[in-house]
This record gives sequence, C-alpha cells and structure tokens, in this order.
Amino acid sequence: MDAEQNKKLCPYCSGPVDETSDDVGTHFYKCQVCGKTATTYVTKQNVENESAALPPPPPMCHLDGEEGKKLSQADKLVWLALSKHIEFFHDQTRTAFVRVNYHGALKILPIRSKVFKAWLANLLWAHEEKAPGTEGLYGAINVLEAKALFEGKKYTLYNRVAPGNDAIWIDVADEGWRAIKVTSQGWEIVEDPPIMFKRYSHQLPLAEPKSGGNPWKLLDFFNIDKDDGNTRLTLLCTCISYLVPNIPHPISVLYGIQGSGKSWLFKMVRRLLDPSVIEVLSLPRDERERVQQLDHHWLAFYDNVTSIPFWMSDTLCRASTGGGFSKRELYSDDDDVIYNFKRCVGLNGINIAAQRGDLLDRSLLVGLQNIPNEKRKTEDQLSSEFEECKAEILGGFLDTLFKAMQIYPSVNPKGLFRMADFTRWGCAIAIALGHSEKDFIEAYDTKVKLQIEEAAHASPVATVLLDFMEKRQQNWKGTPTELFTALLNHAKALDISTRQRGWPKAPHVLIRQLNELAPSLKSLGWEVTHGWGGKTRRIEVNSVGSVGSVVSGADVDATNATDAISPTSLGLFKLEDLKAPHWDPNEPLSEHECCVCGYKKLTSWQTEDFKGNKLWICEDCYNDYEKQREVS
Repeated sequence: MDAEQNKKLCPYCSGPVDETSDDVGTHFYKCQVCGKTATTYVTKQNVENESAALPPPPPMCHLDGEEGKKLSQADKLVWLALSKHIEFFHDQTRTAFVRVNYHGALKILPIRSKVFKAWLANLLWAHEEKAPGTEGLYGAINVLEAKALFEGKKYTLYNRVAPGNDAIWIDVADEGWRAIKVTSQGWEIVEDPPIMFKRYSHQLPLAEPKSGGNPWKLLDFFNIDKDDGNTRLTLLCTCISYLVPNIPHPISVLYGIQGSGKSWLFKMVRRLLDPSVIEVLSLPRDERERVQQLDHHWLAFYDNVTSIPFWMSDTLCRASTGGGFSKRELYSDDDDVIYNFKRCVGLNGINIAAQRGDLLDRSLLVGLQNIPNEKRKTEDQLSSEFEECKAEILGGFLDTLFKAMQIYPSVNPKGLFRMADFTRWGCAIAIALGHSEKDFIEAYDTKVKLQIEEAAHASPVATVLLDFMEKRQQNWKGTPTELFTALLNHAKALDISTRQRGWPKAPHVLIRQLNELAPSLKSLGWEVTHGWGGKTRRIEVNSVGSVGSVVSGADVDATNATDAISPTSLGLFKLEDLKAPHWDPNEPLSEHECCVCGYKKLTSWQTEDFKGNKLWICEDCYNDYEKQREVS
C-alpha cells in the first residue's frame, strides 16, 4: 500500500511517469498520458490531499490569513508560484529562468521578463482576485531568482540553433515551443524538446517543413546568373550551413547597383531560416546596441551599408568567428552583462562594404547584376510564390543537412581556407547536394581569390606596392623609412593621392598596414617580412617563390628602390654636374636643395646610388628623367 501511495506521478495530469534523460543529459520524468516532461514529480498520496500540490506554508501561517500570522503579498506570490511545480534554472551567463506550463506548452521565461511578471500577477488574481503591488511583485521575483541561481540547474541556452549529443536542434519558435531535431539518420519535430532555447519578442515561427523538398529552388528567387555555378554552389552551401551551430560562418557580402535584389535575397533567407518581424537591420553606431542586436538575431543581415569603420569591423569579425562582449548592467555599479556568441552575419550595399583585410578574410562576396525591367515582379507576387514553396525548401534544407552529417566525419580536404570549419562543412553539404568535394573547393577558391584582390585594391598602399614590385621584377630590402619614401614617390608617379585618409602618414603606420595586408599580399605573390639588422629595423619584400633571396640573384638595396636602372647610369645626369646635398637624408619630406636643379622645395625625394655617392633628386627632376628615359 505504501509503495502504491508513493508511486511517482506527473505533476500536470497525475499520470504515470517514466524516468529517462534527454538529449543534453538532463534527468527527467516523462508522462505516459500527456507526454509532458518535468524534473519533479508528485505521489498519489499527495494528489489525494487537496493541498498536496502546494508546498506547506510556513508554521503558524495561513495563506488566507485566517489564523496565525498573515502572509505578505510577496510570500503569497512565491507560495503560489511554487505550487505550479515550475522548474527554476539559470543559463551560462547566470541569468535566472523558469520553465512553466502555459496553455499546454512548457515555456522558458526569464524571471525578470515582462511575461513572467504578468504570469505571476495572474496567479494572485486567479487565487483571490487581487492585483499585486509593485513591492510585493518584485519581492517575490527576488526570491524566485535566488532559487533559480542557487538551487536550480545550469543550462546552456541558444538562439534558434543549438547543438545536442550527435544532433542539431532548431527552434520552431511557435506557441507550442516545439523544436526540430536533426541527426545523421534524419529529422523530426519534437513536441517537448530539452531546455536549450531562449526567445525574443521579434522572432516568428518557422514554416512546417516538408520532407523531400528541393533546396536549389531557393536560388530561383535570387538574382544570380544560372551560368555562375561557383556563386550558386557556395551561396547555397552557406545558407544551409546557417543551420550548423558553434562554427564560424562566413559573412555574406552582397554588392550591386540599385535594383539588383540585394535586400530581397537577405529577406528570403531570413524568412526561411530565422523569421522575424525585423527582416533586415541597420548598423547602430553604439557598440552596446550593436552587440545586443547581434545577440538577439541568429541571422543578422544589415541593409544598405556604405562603409564600415574599423571599430565596427572588429565587432562583426568577432561575431562571425566567436567572441565575448560585456557591458555594465543598468542600475548597478560593478555588475556586467556578458555576451558570448557566434552569429551568421550579412552585409549589402552598392559597393563592397567590407574593406579591411580581416573582415574580407571572413567574407563571401556575391556580386548581383541589375534586374531587367521585363523580368521584374512585384514584392507581393514574389512573396506569394515564396510562401507556397517555403515549407518544401526548408524540408530540402533539412534533408541535405542530415545527409551532410553522415558525410562530415569522412570529409578531410587537403587544403583549408581561413574559414576552416565552414570549408569542411561546405564540402559535406556540397556532396549531399550532389556535387563533389572538389567542386566546392574550386568554387570557394574563386571567392577567396576575389576577397584577396578586393582587400589589396581597397588599400592604396597595397595598390602602390604591388605595382612597385611588379615593375621592379626584383626583391626589395631596406629600412621602413626608405620603403615609405619609395612608395610615396611611386604613388606620385601613378597619380595616386597620398593625402587621402587611407595613406599612411609615417613609416611606422606603413608597417602596421603592411601587417594587416600580409595575407593578401602573400596570396598575390609577395611576402613582407621585417626584423632588425643591428640597431636598425629592416624590412624585406620578396616574391613568394624566392623568399629570402633576390629574383635577379643579387640583392638590390633600397637606395635604388624606384627602378633597377638609375638616371645617372643612362648618362642623363653627370656626377660632376650634380650639386652636393645639403640636407639630412633621414628627413626626405623636408624643404631641401635638389642635387640636380639646386632649388629648395617642399616635395618628395628619390635616392640614387652612383659610384658610391648617395644622390637626392627632387620629384620634378626625377619625372623629367622618366620622360627622357621613355624617349631613350
């Protein structure tokens, strides 16, 4: 009899329960009747007692205050909340949460949220038809938050996509709090998923996916040339990879003239994988707002971005490959709000918004052409067509994803790009789509080369240095000051302004820029290295095929950096006709006296070495020499 009375029952419907554990290793009880799960249970003996569902009130207290000490409103709210057998827990940032049964669904609510406050207030109204006061409401919340932090378990919560034990979970974000579970064997919609998601007010539910759909059909809604197989394959693999958690995802950078469908592309991907009332975002200047925005959106697509300052570029890089952020908690002196996440980021604009090498290194560049007038459709027409096939496309994505999960362990490409995890997943997804590993590597390689070229040509320093080295056909070595002077002169010859914002104003700034450009320059055939020669800092620019040696077989000193042939060696200038320099050669931008024309002027200077003599020639004289050389 005692065993029967103490039998474990469901706290929601009093049905028999089975003890088990979920996908993330949490021990729980699952009801055989209603199918709900809970980490607590009741017994038959408790159910037979009308007040058994409630925790015992404190000694000498009565809920209604009929005898003994009367409970405060805060105590009543705590007592009523505990009577509902809600589960208290906290997440990885020690934010307090509860899991409540609301209209037949187990919902996860932050204890400090408006929704939970309303739920708590409704408990008191349902019990005694009284509205809680502010002091009582917040007093109860403080107690319940303490229970979540000090008595509750810790769960890692995710936004929209979460990892499990050999599974990927995708939050449907509907009223039933369902989730899609994807394994290497297939996918299914789970009515009562483990505790792993947190939600925000802007999120909308996913479409009900249909198995057997065609993922390629998504590209029919994009303005991408059907003959551009590389872009189509890499973009589709990128979109499907958005369903893979905990890996760095490439930043999709769309560019094209007005009317090329850039914003529309982002909207379609958002509606398919992470629906929201806010489909495309604008970049806030305040970093705290920007970080919070990234935390709240799994797909953070930014519209009409013209330029990105370096501090904003750093935030996007950290969001792509993973990073931690913090801000001071409101109404506190020393508490922090911690953010740590990886997000799927996108940018679009008429020109390529990403300019810095580190951001381009994480990007996937997609150029879009203008849509001809005869092929244009209204947005309502496109939306209607997309809604009709959205469920099938999502089902095709999930079918491809579980096949890629089967393939992924056996994928081991010989060469990995900067986004190594994405490269490996991209190969697996491409194979699941019917292509080969080689197809994806070659397609992605073309995109990486485009990124490298864009990173180089976006920098005036790289543009000048590449042209400088290509015309020399020889390696270069010297001091940072000598390289700075040589590039300054070459920029003048190319008619590239050295007064623009991106041009370094001093040798040490040049070195910093070259460090940022090093990966791009190396991919384009030149490696920049620097070190110390005695007490002097030295820098070398070598062809990648001959690092540490000179192409011609002999070192070319920085003193004849502009060209392998000096003007004096052509007989254009005679040594006896040249004036001795009367300036400090370490200050090439000061007002000096040219050793050819003899005039003092504020200009840039070129050094030449002739029979052991270092000669300084002003820009005008050197340009005259260039013209005479062309005639010769």
